Amino acid sequence: MADINPLSFYPLPTRASLLSQYSGKKLEHLPTPAVVLDRAIIRRNCDAMLNICAELKVGFRAHVKSHKTLELSRMQVGDSGPANFIVSTIAEAENLLPYLCDAQGIGREASVLYGVPVPQSGIPRVISLASKLQPRSVNVIIDNEVAFLKFHERLASSEMKVDIGIFIKIDTGYERAGIKTSSSAFPSLVETVVEKSQEPGSGCFLQGFYSHFGHSYAGSSEDDAASGLIEELVGLEAAIRAVPWSFDGKLVLSVGATPTTTAAQNMLSSSSPKVQEFQDVLKRLQEDHVVELHAGVYPLLDCQQIATHARPPTSSSGPTSSFQPLSNPNIGIRMLVEVTSVYNERSKPEALVSAGSLAMGREPCKSYPGWGIVTHALGNASAKHIYDERVGKTGWIVGRISQEHGILTWEGDVSECHELTIGDKIMVWPNHACVAGAGFGWYLVVDSESGGGDAVVDVWVRWRGW
Repeated sequence: MADINPLSFYPLPTRASLLSQYSGKKLEHLPTPAVVLDRAIIRRNCDAMLNICAELKVGFRAHVKSHKTLELSRMQVGDSGPANFIVSTIAEAENLLPYLCDAQGIGREASVLYGVPVPQSGIPRVISLASKLQPRSVNVIIDNEVAFLKFHERLASSEMKVDIGIFIKIDTGYERAGIKTSSSAFPSLVETVVEKSQEPGSGCFLQGFYSHFGHSYAGSSEDDAASGLIEELVGLEAAIRAVPWSFDGKLVLSVGATPTTTAAQNMLSSSSPKVQEFQDVLKRLQEDHVVELHAGVYPLLDCQQIATHARPPTSSSGPTSSFQPLSNPNIGIRMLVEVTSVYNERSKPEALVSAGSLAMGREPCKSYPGWGIVTHALGNASAKHIYDERVGKTGWIVGRISQEHGILTWEGDVSECHELTIGDKIMVWPNHACVAGAGFGWYLVVDSESGGGDAVVDVWVRWRGW
């Protein structure tokens, strides 16, 4: 019986066919809803991440789950140096495969980490993926000894002889996936992974420890984000102590989430006492091991990220090659929606738009009472207020949401309201970029540094499936 190929169930349109329809089109003439990316903003955010990691002498592993595109994946790792990725689905890794092969073909370090505990049904696909790349190019997450033994058994019995890295996932407080270093099961898990890794032909090896500080989204300051980054590093430092003396080699210590990872941009210039604390623990770990940061949504950003205040919204020296302000203008993703009705007679002005939770997601944001912030109405010169959670709190937001509809509500002084009209095309910053993109098959790309950012310059096809 032939193996099932899940990718064949999710056919993707060709970039060429989409470009033939969209290239050069003005945003105001496009059908709605649509998701629009600003390539210039995304490039700056990607470059800043790579540059700060180079200055701190740490590695970087780019998560692709937020966007699921080849074009943005390439921007995340740049044109030279390592091309290391994290994925949340095996399909993402399979779509990255040709690029990984090309990178390895020209001598670049290139690898992929399947960043969730591997399901038993997915193991054959992981093995197949590893067989097509150089040895030690594919890694998986493990946080349970029974799961590891089942994985190891499948590797040992496979006709495809591969060597897959094991990252043991440490729970540093998020309590999603992961094992706490204080768990009675933790020492045995580490010892078993090392023991099995040392067996001839085992097919796996201990790559290192991994932490995802997902609860950093609840932070509200630069110090909160820096503290989270330090807490992760200290947590993995504790994990190292469980590694038996028989293990010989450097471990990769992978930490991050966008708020904590991008807080690294503060770690060379901020006056916070957290800077010295971070540098001290980083120096200790780098003596014998490799530290890498990982993050995914940082190229796009969104309202949730801005609400963390993980790094400054402005800088006295302005943006640099390794620092980009964490501010609304640096959000690289917007939703294009259309006003289909208006309700100026209500207690505060409201309007109906052609997109709801299936287009913009349903996650609220802690900093304001809505599901998206209106940046402007295309061609509406009277638009003058963009809602700011810190100053004024005046402007249009997506105040209520249902499956296919969103209700824009005017917040603040009604006398300052710029009225919307039926047919207006509206641009909205979403709360959560990862979810906002999930309902679309492709992204329409503009570039605010060339062409003014009001016309489509490219189309990026979004991968689908699991």
